[in-house]
Amino acid sequence: MTVLTGERLVRLAYKYSNLQNTWFLIACACLSVLNQPQEIPKIYHFALRQQLLEFKNDDTLILDKYLIQLANDSIASSKKYEELTSIGIGLPDLLIPYSYYKNLPLSFKFDKASNIFEYQNLITLKFREVILKVSPLIGLPKSINSLNSLKLVTPSSIKNNNSSVQRPNLINNSIPSSKIIEEDFDGTKFESQEIIETIDGPISINSINNKAVFENLKNGSEMWNKIYSNKLNKKIKNQIYQSYPDLWNFIYHNVYSNILSFDKILNDKETSMCVITSLIPQDVNPQLKGHLKGALNLGVSREELEELRSLVFDICDWVGGNYWKGGKDSVAKL
Repeated sequence: MTVLTGERLVRLAYKYSNLQNTWFLIACACLSVLNQPQEIPKIYHFALRQQLLEFKNDDTLILDKYLIQLANDSIASSKKYEELTSIGIGLPDLLIPYSYYKNLPLSFKFDKASNIFEYQNLITLKFREVILKVSPLIGLPKSINSLNSLKLVTPSSIKNNNSSVQRPNLINNSIPSSKIIEEDFDGTKFESQEIIETIDGPISINSINNKAVFENLKNGSEMWNKIYSNKLNKKIKNQIYQSYPDLWNFIYHNVYSNILSFDKILNDKETSMCVITSLIPQDVNPQLKGHLKGALNLGVSREELEELRSLVFDICDWVGGNYWKGGKDSVAKL
């Protein structure tokens, strides 16, 4: 089943003027929750090109034949890159073909190749981060499949540039390679440090990065309190804790503290919009209501939330299916 066509890609990019720099993140999150990972490469290849162009609020752009052709070329290139990956060939950089320069109705943001690569690198990181951040909300298997689809079509130069972990490692790399034998005050020998081999390398009590753990917990708490203000922060925490204390610990220690509050790639506003996107198709109004109000605290405008809602409805309609027991009108909104 084909969900995204060239016309639909251009519609997503230019119908919603308040989402000019976030439409592709919202679309990526929505396609992930709807279990349509095969469509993400189309969004990605078009965004790598389309985001190099200046934005103009003009409804005629949705019907512009050159933008639609650029979108169709992006769909074709995403398929071609998957084929090249399958036979082990490196993937070239992805640019706007020279033949478009005089015909596209928009001017270019960049005039230096280094700036283009830096921006496309950032866009790639944002795609990856969106899929990671929504994983606790939509399920790990869906996020794994989405990230794998993205990996198959990522240009080799960008992939190689993003091969390291983005978050601070909770384990210090420099730990002793063997156990340390010491003597007690009475001459008794003992092992002061036990080193355990794990799937990710050796660890010990002394190898824990306490500073990173501290920062994660601080940032997670701050983000929770930004979203749920006016005493709601403790009320909602207590409700979750009473349901199951371990659920609260998981949400705070593993979701907010280590995933959602990390803002080096996506800021709090972008994270909030992707969280809301992932909640809408799941028909979970109690959680959606809280995050809609919290989005305002994180800087998301009402106009952005309205357009986000419409964009998600567009994609849900194209995928097909009945996502809401009470229909679209039952979906929570401000």
